[in-house]
Amino acid sequence: MNARRSLLATLCLLACALALSACYGNSSYAPPITIAVAFSTPPPTSVSPQGSFQVIAIVTNGPANAMVNWSCTPAGACGSFQPASTASGAATTYTAPTMAPAGGSVTISAVSVNDMTKSAAANVTIGQPAVAFNPPAPPPTLTTGAVTQVSATITSTVPNEVSDGLDWTATCNNTAGGGCGMFSLAHTNSGIAISYTAPPTAPAGGVAITIKAASTLNPGDSVSAVIVVSSTPSSAFLCAGCSYTYTVSGTDSSGAFALAGVFTTNGMGGITGGEQDFSDLSFTTGNIADAIQTAGSSYRFTPDGRGTITLNTGDANIGIGGVETLGVAFVSPNHLLITELDQSATASGTIDSQTVHSFSPSTLSGGYAFVFSGASFPTGLLPALPVGFGGVLNVNSPGTISGGGSTCDINYGGALPATQQSLNASFTVSDQFGRIQLTIHSGAFGAVGLTGPMILDGYITDGTHVKFVEVDQNLGVTSGLAVGQGAATGTLKSGSVLPANSSYVFATFGASGTGPIAFATTYTSDGSSKLQNGASDVNDSGVPSSGVVSGSYSVDPNGTGRVAVTLTGNVPGNTAQYAVYLSGGADPSMVLETDKNFITSGAAYTQAAGPFSLSSFQGPYGLNFTLFNPSGSAEVDVSGQVFADGAGNLLGTMDINNNGTPQQDQTFQGGYAAAASGRFTGSVTIQASTPVSLGVSYFIISPTQLVFIETDEANDVSLGLFQLQTPPF
Repeated sequence: MNARRSLLATLCLLACALALSACYGNSSYAPPITIAVAFSTPPPTSVSPQGSFQVIAIVTNGPANAMVNWSCTPAGACGSFQPASTASGAATTYTAPTMAPAGGSVTISAVSVNDMTKSAAANVTIGQPAVAFNPPAPPPTLTTGAVTQVSATITSTVPNEVSDGLDWTATCNNTAGGGCGMFSLAHTNSGIAISYTAPPTAPAGGVAITIKAASTLNPGDSVSAVIVVSSTPSSAFLCAGCSYTYTVSGTDSSGAFALAGVFTTNGMGGITGGEQDFSDLSFTTGNIADAIQTAGSSYRFTPDGRGTITLNTGDANIGIGGVETLGVAFVSPNHLLITELDQSATASGTIDSQTVHSFSPSTLSGGYAFVFSGASFPTGLLPALPVGFGGVLNVNSPGTISGGGSTCDINYGGALPATQQSLNASFTVSDQFGRIQLTIHSGAFGAVGLTGPMILDGYITDGTHVKFVEVDQNLGVTSGLAVGQGAATGTLKSGSVLPANSSYVFATFGASGTGPIAFATTYTSDGSSKLQNGASDVNDSGVPSSGVVSGSYSVDPNGTGRVAVTLTGNVPGNTAQYAVYLSGGADPSMVLETDKNFITSGAAYTQAAGPFSLSSFQGPYGLNFTLFNPSGSAEVDVSGQVFADGAGNLLGTMDINNNGTPQQDQTFQGGYAAAASGRFTGSVTIQASTPVSLGVSYFIISPTQLVFIETDEANDVSLGLFQLQTPPF
């Protein structure tokens, strides 16, 4: 006791001594410096819907490179900033939402990057629009030379503003030299309809044209819309006599669901055949696929590469009366991105051109990296839980996968992983569509309390890509992709498989103990065992964080291409373990989390050489992303086309499925600020019936591909992919 009192006394004396030093110390003492944030150009007290203004914040007593992050509330309905981060004294442009949120006002904030407890905030009233388009609104797309009618009305009460009328303008960056189109009249009275004619030519990928109607008396009162103009006819997107494999996964009324299939097109909007396998927590097609019916199946595209594919499966258990509607975003003649656009489910996926047309067990050979993820079937004791199964399948003779050169890992519910398990499997090729049935036996299933075997139906895209959906009643509802290692099979056995100074973008999505979790990072390999210089973002159930990452890796000496990766720092759970399955070629590696913290899966992409700049993100991109609310009970899937101007601005049009409620032709706007490392920051806003505004980080894989992750505190979690569009644009 005396010793404890002595220690307390000593601490008190020390505290007193420090306090006295603060009051009576010598003249060299400097009081603590407190960072402060204030508006040097304050925001106005009110702004019209979709109106914009510049605002500047100053950081005092901060470092020389002091910065602020811009945000607003109520999240998702308060507008957007471009850029979302600025240096002290630099301007950002705030754009108001399309309609006033509940309460009629928003709060905009500038938060110090160096001390997030210091900020400046102001309330801005969102007023009624002074100028608005009359219905029907301008179309989101037009073909070159097409004509549409537009009109707008002034509702202002300012004297003479209505009688002075409107001025019409069209702006764009048409590198094909066709201009931005023309109006039949450059000035009209309020409410008068005029014609807008799209330009006669457009560059590859089309051109985004902003048409604006502005009050002549007060040009700040205006309304604008973006129209994408392209010369690409609808029939150019899918070719005659071509077949396409596809896979989709997401959420329906039972919970998790997944499907895979193939369809054939006639090049004129018709679908002439195909088949599909489907599984959810209450139904599976099992051993017999549903035939795609010609009647009731079709496709169409708009000039910007967004399209709708309707598939009639003839199976009343699927879609709406057997009919599925898929919204698609064209990336290339061989690859499209999917969002399901009917009320039966919300989901995302991909479509790829089938380039092999004669199938047998010998079509597949060598090693295949794979990850299948989804949910287990509920049991009497446990609900449906997230499950991931990954590894390498070595096809060492036609239709046979022996234990040699194969390996697998399973993660059941984020708490029961079993790693580096053996397996054996077999497969049959059943028909002219390239459908196979794969049966996998492994002790991994029993190790986590599940029952095998695992039975999957798959569709061969080519000799190195197969899309799968699980159709048994044993494990759960899972789906995924197997990627062939080709000539690299059996050779991927040393640390040099990740060459020295090679950089990667690593991204995963899945479930934590509290809800959905997304993770994206960069890192560089030393070519032996270390991963370093990583910069990451984590979003765990709507709580984001950013920071540095380092780690280590070891390669399976048996040559399977399985790489055990441990990452530390700003990662899920502070330390996370993964199995990375190398593709051995240009495809990204497959990733499965193998620790007891979370259950996530994803991909590791080889990053192009930097440094990166604004021009690294430029051109027309197809976009697909998935968003969950914090509990994971509501899913939103989005796809569309976005133009990046190479100067930090994004414009596009999206198709959305908001938890089973489809919304098409929604305006997408955003911005980005560059960093040499390839981790860009910015924000995006989708002007849907309920506007969605997200703070995001963009991870540049190359100028043709980017990962993005939500980083705001709006209590949502999202992860997505931009892919550069190529001809026929």
